[in-house]
Amino acid sequence: METWLARHGIEDKDKKLDRENSGARESMRLAGLKPGARIDLHGKTAAEAEYALGIFLEDAARRGIEKVLVITGKGNHSTSGPVLAKTVRAFLEANPRAGRFGTADRVDGGSGALWVLVRSLISPGK
Repeated sequence: METWLARHGIEDKDKKLDRENSGARESMRLAGLKPGARIDLHGKTAAEAEYALGIFLEDAARRGIEKVLVITGKGNHSTSGPVLAKTVRAFLEANPRAGRFGTADRVDGGSGALWVLVRSLISPGK
């Protein structure tokens, strides 16, 4: 039996459970974390919003901020609906500094704002 175990190994289910619980705890911590910075993109064109958001995310990462709030507005004053919301979502999906993101809580703007987890990129050689 020991030869078989040495050859094939065994899965430590307790360690696996600890990793899963650790991930769940981290998700809960981030969900409860208040945004450390915010940017309001009302009135900006799509190009202006992308430029400003890129700088904002870089600055947040440099300052060590884990979660930010991006206010896009609900598009109530736009004839074609919420243009910035679509632009910002597409930008966040493509940006390496943006991690998970989602619709903000109602007190933070609801469907007119997004929370974003900021990724800190590790430079090569470190």
